[in-house]
Amino acid sequence: MNRLQVLGTPGKLALLTSLYVSQGLPFGFFTQALPVLMRQQGLSLPAIGMTALLALPWALKFLWAPLIDRHGSSRFGRRRSWIIPLQFMAAAAMAGVSGINPSTELPLVLAAVLVANLLAATQDIATDALAIDMLNHEERGLGNGIQVAGYRVGMIVGGSLLLVQYERLGWSMTFLTMSGLLCLATTPFSSMPSPLHATE
Repeated sequence: MNRLQVLGTPGKLALLTSLYVSQGLPFGFFTQALPVLMRQQGLSLPAIGMTALLALPWALKFLWAPLIDRHGSSRFGRRRSWIIPLQFMAAAAMAGVSGINPSTELPLVLAAVLVANLLAATQDIATDALAIDMLNHEERGLGNGIQVAGYRVGMIVGGSLLLVQYERLGWSMTFLTMSGLLCLATTPFSSMPSPLHATE
């Protein structure tokens, strides 16, 4: 019996929830909160609308999905060796954005949006594969629900709650908070013994 099976269904679903929430968190901020802030800076609606193209990694991830699925460290876990570095890279990216002045360095902010989408889309590939590896057939319906719900919760936190707090926190603290939340969401997965699964 592998260690993920020992977790039981609640443990597996909690693990997946934390990973899917962390995908939705920056995406929610960049797609829902950032356009509001850009409008406050006086950008035109067409210019703001063009930022939707920065979500292209989500549409194109099928191009590198086979690479993510086939390769990974057998020592640290095939899925783990992708997910944990991607999570911490996303957290580092958010911490980096905290030091950017959005009023004068908007191109850097938009580049960060593209990087965040690339990291999250790639993490999604590995997380979906992890879900298939560790969930029994009977658990996969719940797993699919967790996938949708976790991602949406992340979007709500990133796109609504952080926007509500933006006036109080300011740009830097908003992104440092997001970075901290991404690190926190990684804890359940990174604290598990390695390797988690023979194919994981």
